[in-house]
Amino acid sequence: MKQLSLFIMLLFATTCLSAQEISQDSLETYELEDSILVIGSRYQTTLKRVASNYQIISAKDIKQMSTHSPLQLVDIQFPSAYVLEKRVIGYGVGTDGAGTVNIRGMGGKPNSGILVLLNGHPDFMGIFGHPLPDVYGTDNIQQMEILPGASSTVFGSNAMGGVVNIVTQPNFSTPLNISLEGGSFGTYNAGLRLAKKFGDYGGSISIRTKHTDGHEPKTSFTSFNLQTDWLVQFNPVWSLSFSARYVPYEFDDAVRADNDTANLGTYGKIERGTGEIILHNKFNKLTGSTQVYANMGKHRFYDGFKSNDFAYGLSTYQYWEQSKLFQFAAGADLMQYGGKAENRLSTLPNGQPSVNEDNKEYRSFGAYLKGFASPVQMLQLRAGARVQYQSENDWNWAPTAGVSIFPVKNIQLFANYQFGFRLPTMRELYLFPSANPDLEPEKSDMYEAGLRFDYLLSNSVQLTLYQNEIKNMIQPVPNPNFPPPPKEIFQNSKDDKQKGIELQFLNKWFEVLNTMVSYGFLEVDYLTYLNPKHQIKYMLSFNQYGLAVSVYGKYVEDLYANNGFADPMQDYHIINFSTSYDLGNIELNFKLLNLLDRKYDYYPGYKAPGIHLLGGLSYSL
Repeated sequence: MKQLSLFIMLLFATTCLSAQEISQDSLETYELEDSILVIGSRYQTTLKRVASNYQIISAKDIKQMSTHSPLQLVDIQFPSAYVLEKRVIGYGVGTDGAGTVNIRGMGGKPNSGILVLLNGHPDFMGIFGHPLPDVYGTDNIQQMEILPGASSTVFGSNAMGGVVNIVTQPNFSTPLNISLEGGSFGTYNAGLRLAKKFGDYGGSISIRTKHTDGHEPKTSFTSFNLQTDWLVQFNPVWSLSFSARYVPYEFDDAVRADNDTANLGTYGKIERGTGEIILHNKFNKLTGSTQVYANMGKHRFYDGFKSNDFAYGLSTYQYWEQSKLFQFAAGADLMQYGGKAENRLSTLPNGQPSVNEDNKEYRSFGAYLKGFASPVQMLQLRAGARVQYQSENDWNWAPTAGVSIFPVKNIQLFANYQFGFRLPTMRELYLFPSANPDLEPEKSDMYEAGLRFDYLLSNSVQLTLYQNEIKNMIQPVPNPNFPPPPKEIFQNSKDDKQKGIELQFLNKWFEVLNTMVSYGFLEVDYLTYLNPKHQIKYMLSFNQYGLAVSVYGKYVEDLYANNGFADPMQDYHIINFSTSYDLGNIELNFKLLNLLDRKYDYYPGYKAPGIHLLGGLSYSL
């Protein structure tokens, strides 16, 4: 527990340094009503009405600290988040694929308990239900939002543990950008981006390729990312945006050993394509958007498994500011998703196919209404509900309620009840012999209470206590009728209770120096998979005269690679260093990762790379 003592010392130092700048007579306060936010691209509100540990990660931070994905910043900056890495760059997919995002004890394997949004619409693999983290490049990202805790009232299925929304927007201030990075283990990352605005129209195209030989045998990764965007501003009220992406990638994994039944030459080859068309409206008191979107993919693996999946959707979301006293957010979404899989090279011991080759597709419809009321200045009330229909699970509903009290304008006390649910995936319902068509949705009741104090414009401290009560967890259990196969079948077999604490300090001094120190505590009954009990995270960033320097790290204690406290992993503490220098048209950058050369495992059988570097330059016009 020496690291916890270090954390207390860091908090003490942060408090003391802040105190040096604050006198009792000159304390400035931050008006919470000042900041306008758009939550998950669904509704506009103010910081005052966000009663949770909601965070926005800027494009600048993503550029400064990520090496291949914006999801790395979820792990770096959010107190109770844990993101699994297994390679120098790239995540991959598979039975134990990386890129798993756990927030507040929820995530799952595969990672269908956290909902990832791309410009406000759900992004997931149509058969397995998990997000595709290698599709989310770092180009054209405007910001990333993290909304922790059960959030199905507004966002629907899969928002059991929270929501991550990646917002993209072309950067027209730099019409041309060329970047090239290289580093340890045969790693390179090269990109070209063109952007141009023509009056009320604007478009961009970006191309990027990434590769690493890997720090261990069979940890290579190669990807190509093509993205195009087009924007039209019809008038002050109406605008239209279009985005499309095509991302083929391939990766290896040590789990395949020397086996390559399909003669693929690697563990897996993936092709993904996504796109959306969004119509934005901004009236005096009514703001929102309507969009159509698509997500398609083709997956092939070394053992002969192949799949084609899709997800198509239509959604509309509106926010109505009826008055200063009452506001309403409402929305509806329609989705059709599914796919087909096969494995002609694998059969069960009884000769039956190991994969159900039927072409399946499901339909889902949901609608929600959420209201905000401020009967007096120091009180804000929230309540809402969603109804959700899915062709395999009939109707579900998700309520929410909350209250905030403001004893003074820069202090917020809040309490919330939020509900989350996850519809069973096609993998769990029909795909493999372990499937069970009678599964019920997983459900989670989340209770949280907290305090937020904002001071000196950009400084804040937030404390949140939460509890998750999870029901109908879908888990593989021994098959009572075995033999014949399968040995295990999916059942709604367990409940779980989780308790946690999030504490975070954000401080800014002299307009050039930022610090973040956070602590996450989590206690669970059963769901220990990638849910460490203690996490300490810290970051120090300096930015002046074109020079940017960041030092950031984390300490992880009591981590397990499986549920039920199975497969314990060693505790570890890593520190990273990142710097860049802006010379005008040219920017130099350098990252030194695992600065202390710590020896630890990402996952059983997967050693983390020791100290390694990545450096390069970018040219902008």
